[in-house]
Amino acid sequence: MELFGVEVEACEGVYKPCDDTFMLAEVVQGEVRRGERMLEVGTGTGIIALLGARLGAEVVATDVSEAAVRCARLNARRNGIKLRVLRCDLMGCVRGRFSLIVFNPPYLPAEEGEVRDEVSIAWHGGRDGREVIERFIPLCVEYLERGGRVLMVQSSLSMPERTMKMFLSLGFEVSVVAERSFPFERLQVVRAVLP
Repeated sequence: MELFGVEVEACEGVYKPCDDTFMLAEVVQGEVRRGERMLEVGTGTGIIALLGARLGAEVVATDVSEAAVRCARLNARRNGIKLRVLRCDLMGCVRGRFSLIVFNPPYLPAEEGEVRDEVSIAWHGGRDGREVIERFIPLCVEYLERGGRVLMVQSSLSMPERTMKMFLSLGFEVSVVAERSFPFERLQVVRAVLP
């Protein structure tokens, strides 16, 4: 698969780039500034992190999945792009601050007792789809430079108004910068700026 000049291989056990990824990539394409520090949380195949690096950012990518970390590293080599990929939950293994944090979180609600495996952790957002989102948003203040931005995908299935309220309560300026409707949900990319 190729997207904005970045070619990735979909690896077994790793979430394959889909509509949410493509929408986020379009926003990232216009957002990344040459020379800035970018963090992608939940990198999967690495396509968004690689796009950021191709656009001139210094990128660190994380994922909780060992298969995703291997896949992103493989895709970085395939593209000849320098990319630091670390395995951890959210930002737990990262040091310093970033001017851009990008996250396509697990946002789909799941049935109680539904098993999480290597692939489902990429979309399994807990009972209301917000389990990971609610842990991620407060961490942004810790890892973002003043004037820095967060780009995050959200779904109409996981109470997007709560996402907006959380960012606002932490002092962020928030806007929806992309939106697409599908038969069963509406996807958005939220841009949150720490003034």
